[in-house]
Amino acid sequence: MDKQVLNCHRSRARMEIQTHGGRVTGWHPKLPIVYAVPPLSGSVWPVVEVAEKTGGVIKTTRTSNIDGCTVIWR
Repeated sequence: MDKQVLNCHRSRARMEIQTHGGRVTGWHPKLPIVYAVPPLSGSVWPVVEVAEKTGGVIKTTRTSNIDGCTVIWR
């Protein structure tokens, strides 16, 4: 993915998250992935919960897709 396109996807996702009261905490350097804290009022976007089992411990990760960018909620 072209660097300019990647930055455009991240920028749009950051703007959407910050507009609705969320907070961006970081992003992946080479993939369109943004890490963020959801708004206090609750999630505004559709959320998919992915469960993974590592060493007998089940961890649930909540993700959304905003303007072509994957958002991993923390």
